[in-house]
Amino acid sequence: MANFSPASLFRSLREGFALWRRCKDHSSLMKSLRKRLLFSGMAGVFFFSCVSYRLADVMIISKLVPPQMGKTGHTDIVKKADIVDRNGELLATSLPTSSCYVDPSVVIDADKTAKLLSTIRGMPAFEKIKQKLADKNKRFVWLSRHITPQMQEQIMDLGLPGVQFQKDYKRVYIHGNLFSHVVGCSDIEGAGVCGLERQFSDELSVEKLSSRKLTTSLDLGVQVAVYEELSAAVAKYSAEGGNAILMASNGEILAMVSLPDFDSNKLEKLSISAMFNRNTMGAFEQGSILKILNVAIALDCGSAKLGSIFDASAPLKIGRFSVKDFKGKNRPLTLAEAFVFSSNIASARIAQSFGSKIQKAYMKRFGLLDKPTLEIAELGRPIVPASWTDATCMSVSYGYGLAVTPLQLLTAVTSIVNNGYKVQPTLLHDRQFETSKPEQLVSESTSAIVRDLMRAVVCFGTGKKAAVDGMDIFGKTGTAYKLTGRGYGSDGNRKRITTFLGGFPKDRPQYMLLVSLDNPKATSETHGYATAGWNIAPTARRIFERIIPLLHCEKTQPSEIKVVKYLRLD
Repeated sequence: MANFSPASLFRSLREGFALWRRCKDHSSLMKSLRKRLLFSGMAGVFFFSCVSYRLADVMIISKLVPPQMGKTGHTDIVKKADIVDRNGELLATSLPTSSCYVDPSVVIDADKTAKLLSTIRGMPAFEKIKQKLADKNKRFVWLSRHITPQMQEQIMDLGLPGVQFQKDYKRVYIHGNLFSHVVGCSDIEGAGVCGLERQFSDELSVEKLSSRKLTTSLDLGVQVAVYEELSAAVAKYSAEGGNAILMASNGEILAMVSLPDFDSNKLEKLSISAMFNRNTMGAFEQGSILKILNVAIALDCGSAKLGSIFDASAPLKIGRFSVKDFKGKNRPLTLAEAFVFSSNIASARIAQSFGSKIQKAYMKRFGLLDKPTLEIAELGRPIVPASWTDATCMSVSYGYGLAVTPLQLLTAVTSIVNNGYKVQPTLLHDRQFETSKPEQLVSESTSAIVRDLMRAVVCFGTGKKAAVDGMDIFGKTGTAYKLTGRGYGSDGNRKRITTFLGGFPKDRPQYMLLVSLDNPKATSETHGYATAGWNIAPTARRIFERIIPLLHCEKTQPSEIKVVKYLRLD
């Protein structure tokens, strides 16, 4: 048994107190450790969650959610509706493709990524790609649009972080240059640049077109015929360009060609000069074609009749200028002769019979003093005289002093020969206009006489080379000198525009054609002449011969030309 003493008790108490104190400190330590472990655990969970979200964002979410373009833009890839001709033939469509983009914030090694991507044919150069990857704050940068399946496979094989693909649509124009000025083209984002693509850029969204296509008034077969014959004429006569429009009597345009042109699929090669639509933007002095309007005014207002006589035996003075005839008859002419033989002198005297006030009022009625309307934005304004003097009246009578677009002129003449009822041009098939009853511009009797006069031009006048067997073509030729600088040049270096405007059949016109050549040159076949009767009239004939069967027009018997009795054919 151990000895018991106060000292041993005191020592035992002291050791017990120390043990109690150590136990108390240990408890505090344990609480402190628990708090630290809890904090560390929460921090670890938070860190792990952040890492997990980032991995999910890169690997899964970014592929499901449409990426954002930079910081503010976005990619709204919308499929556009088809554009078709009047028979449902495809003119423009959207094909599904893939486009390659990059998320710079995910790219690990910008130099390596740029180097590898630049080795793939069709991708941007190394420096350009590296520049696209420079801003780490961006989440979306296009690398290449509308890539081929082969390119996509090569890029995927590289396995580069941040490089991804998105479904896209590429606008394709089936016939390249053929409808370039009418259908137009779109940029790489699908926005319309010109033509119908621009005018109907919003409406061509598939969601906005109930029929899922835009049906035009154009006819593929007719357009091909007009395009080929006009191209051949430009080459044959070494012309600087050419243009043509075929319009139905209800205003629907079946063909519209302007040369030079462009390939709607190759926007990067597009030039401003090639985009110029001569039919709708070019305001030209139209020469003798305006004599159609001149005789229509005289007949309709009653200032002259078919047998009225106008002296064309000598040049007519207008201020310091003289009005002369090209191969004139040098004698008094009836109104019918003045038109059929295309006398400038007699035309000016016809205009004097009704005066400048009436002439201007009719030109306004015919739509030649205002900007035309059509479903494209490329429309030019006429160049109208500042003051409509007597001298202006006479010069306008034979095609100078007033510059209008071919579209305006064709619309005006089509309205006159359409029993005088105003025609509204359109590029849409079966379009319904607001006005149920069209305005009558001239009387039906005036319209019939004008058609008869135009038929006489094809049979006996400058339009003989436009005649087609089995169809009573009617029309008028025009040769207008081009204004260069402050004048029209001298005889040796004058530039000219030659035009034919006519249609068929005479008694019930269904189709009207305007075709022009810009500065055609004389050839051995034309015996040194470069006027309309030698180059544009035969061009019109070749177009007629090709389109008449396509339009299923029946042959016509030669009809009586009632104005012959007013003509002295010598």
